[in-house]
Amino acid sequence: MSETVKERWRTAGRLADVLEAEVKDRRNPFVARVVSWFNLCRVCQDLEEQMLLADKGSEDDKRLHSALLSSAIASGEGLLLECADPSVLRPLRLTHEGLHAKIESLRITYEQWHTELNPERQAAVLREVFGGEI
Repeated sequence: MSETVKERWRTAGRLADVLEAEVKDRRNPFVARVVSWFNLCRVCQDLEEQMLLADKGSEDDKRLHSALLSSAIASGEGLLLECADPSVLRPLRLTHEGLHAKIESLRITYEQWHTELNPERQAAVLREVFGGEI
């Protein structure tokens, strides 16, 4: 991996650390923390795009992506638990359900990138998507 690519990954990791700290800092307004969380999610997406465009993703790339996704999922769960009044999300045109859906999307992404799909789970997914027996 070239030094330029390594530096890009290091920078992404540092940015994600800063965003995660902002999400967890309860001194910040809740809405600002949610915006920081969405920015953290965007960093994860950017890393996925870079991994897809790379000739060959390294194990370090995959570990960083896995760690960032795990952090984003955990931070999102924390925000969801803190959101006692869903109306606070209204300025973002976001609902409690929308926040939950984004977390589920991150879980699906994690599963796609970082877990092996066993035959039973694969059959269940195919039944869910296409209905009936496959």
